[in-house]
Amino acid sequence: MNAVEVAWVLAGPGGRLEHRAIVDPVGVHLQLGVDGTRTQPLDLPRGHLVPSLIRTLKIRPVKGAAGSVRPFPTARMAELLGEDQDVRDAALYEVSARTAWSITVDSWQLAGINGANGVHLALNDKLTPMTNTAFYRMLCQQLGAY
Repeated sequence: MNAVEVAWVLAGPGGRLEHRAIVDPVGVHLQLGVDGTRTQPLDLPRGHLVPSLIRTLKIRPVKGAAGSVRPFPTARMAELLGEDQDVRDAALYEVSARTAWSITVDSWQLAGINGANGVHLALNDKLTPMTNTAFYRMLCQQLGAY
């Protein structure tokens, strides 16, 4: 297996954190964003990438989450994930989200939001709700080899 780089971003009202991982035959080598300027290295055994993603994306159970599919131009994820705090805050408020996130591995990318109505994926110009369990399983299917 060749080394693979995984990058993910978590953005919210408190700031924006960029994380990276290099996955190679030896393990998962994380560089976790701490405060927007510093990173914390962490080495883990293979198989720990998905749990690390879930934890750093702050995916948590949401009691009574009842999200529904709603229109949202996928290109606007750039506002939710961008550096401009004012633009990001306005976009998060508009979609009722606590945070926005994206995951990139080679040409594969997934983005979405977390909020009072749970996890929503940004796909095909819609925000589509997904249970935490289904989200975890989807990441395991896509990234389980890492």
